[in-house]
Amino acid sequence: MKILVMRPSPEGEDLVNNLKKIGIHAWHFSFFDFYSSTSLINLSNKVNDLYESNIIIIFSKKSIYYTNLYLKNHNLQWPFDAEYYTVGQSTALSLYKHVKKKLFFPKNKKIVKIY
Repeated sequence: MKILVMRPSPEGEDLVNNLKKIGIHAWHFSFFDFYSSTSLINLSNKVNDLYESNIIIIFSKKSIYYTNLYLKNHNLQWPFDAEYYTVGQSTALSLYKHVKKKLFFPKNKKIVKIY
């Protein structure tokens, strides 16, 4: 069996190493990786956009983690008036810990709500 792991770094590499330890041949490749920003355009410059948004789409648990960390460190909360959409159920469940409101995610080609 050969496995291609497409998780972002560094979790993707960690998973490949664990698979190799148990004798499963695996490679790592990801379309994107997460690193701390060195850009002048960062979340602090975009926080007003976050609160003015009607719809917020979350693509990863990492983005939830870093956004929540920023908000918490600056004594801010997740916007309540926006509708939240996530790319999957586990991402929705991760976001729900911070945003105790209705979330939407695709499941079997239809949108599902989490309360």
